[in-house]
Amino acid sequence: MHPKYDPSNRTIRSRVFYSIAVVFAAATIIYLIFSLSTLILPVLLGILFAYICQPLLSLMYRNGISRAMSTLILFAGFLLILFLLARYVLGLVPGEFEQLELRTSIMQNVNDRYQTYMGLDENLQNGNMIHEFVGPEFDPLMDTFNEWLYLSEPNQVKLQEWARLQDEETAGRIEDLVSRMSAMRLYTNPDIRLAEDISISDQEQDENTRDDEESFLLGVLNILSLWLIMPVMFLFFLVDNGQMRRGLITIVPNNYFEMVLTVMENVDRAIGNYLRGTLIEILLMTLTIWTLLVLIGFDLGFGFVLALVSGVANAIPIFGMFIGIGICAIYALILVDVSAPIPWVTVENLILWVIGVHLLAQAVDNAVFKPFVLGKAVSLHPIVVFLGAIVGSILFGFVGLLFAIPAIVILKETIGTFHRQLKAYFLIY
Repeated sequence: MHPKYDPSNRTIRSRVFYSIAVVFAAATIIYLIFSLSTLILPVLLGILFAYICQPLLSLMYRNGISRAMSTLILFAGFLLILFLLARYVLGLVPGEFEQLELRTSIMQNVNDRYQTYMGLDENLQNGNMIHEFVGPEFDPLMDTFNEWLYLSEPNQVKLQEWARLQDEETAGRIEDLVSRMSAMRLYTNPDIRLAEDISISDQEQDENTRDDEESFLLGVLNILSLWLIMPVMFLFFLVDNGQMRRGLITIVPNNYFEMVLTVMENVDRAIGNYLRGTLIEILLMTLTIWTLLVLIGFDLGFGFVLALVSGVANAIPIFGMFIGIGICAIYALILVDVSAPIPWVTVENLILWVIGVHLLAQAVDNAVFKPFVLGKAVSLHPIVVFLGAIVGSILFGFVGLLFAIPAIVILKETIGTFHRQLKAYFLIY
């Protein structure tokens, strides 16, 4: 005799099954995210650019261009932009001997500025009040910085031999830089020369060289993964044509179909407004910072790259401005001379002008760009933005810092819409 059929048992089993499936899927996704953390950035960038290009794809389709041809045109344009950007950036990378010269120049310029700001004489003595307060903390950092940039004796000889093949002025300047590097002393103990403190054995030097080569190889592989995966993800989401979305909707029970559809539409609208507004804001900030940097004497090429980095960093809440200031300040420290349209700009006070440029750009952004471009696309409490950025950076580093706000926007819109829909369907009070 068969037991009497009870529909409630089937409902309970279904709920248990779906609950276990959801928990298992969530655990798998979390595991994959942390295991494949190096791939998060290229994947997200590919999805991001594909999402931004969706309106262009729809516009081309409405104007009589087939979807396949529209996708091909956008993908070809995306690859062209990547190629031109990579070519431009690689053109700014110095060669082997230029890198050695740059290391000596950076080392000397930073030390000259540090000694000037701290009031130190040629014997690294008699500092001013600033050095009295912060010297004990910054002197060891400067020694570590100098040890990192210091050229080994073979590299010094290699640089000097290359300098003799250049013009007389360049050769004399490099000889002076190398001789001053060899004579440098420790800030923490001026009686000891830096060269004496960096006396490492040949074996340790070989190990460091091998480690540098392995690090360089890993860096190249990471760059290749970024360049290969990002276009693939871009093309995949252009070709998708909503299939993933329709697939997700098909697994939703009929009772919740309209509610889930409303959630997806609201999230799509919110994240679309945020991303498009942020992209326009980045472009406006890049142009603003670039113009201001050129006015204080930055090179047009490097100025544009630094402005672009600062503009992208500006999308990071709280910390973005400081990232831009730090990168531009590093460039300001290595400049030997500056020729700016503004007469009051000098090499010594260039860092102060860099800070002023970013403060002015930030004021323009808060007063003009954000209200008119972003509007109310993102209405988040400042404490939520701050904590989200902190948690994102702790979990996923720079990637988490960059994508923390979009993730919060999606989460907020999803929870808010679900809450409203559940109340509308009288599923909750």
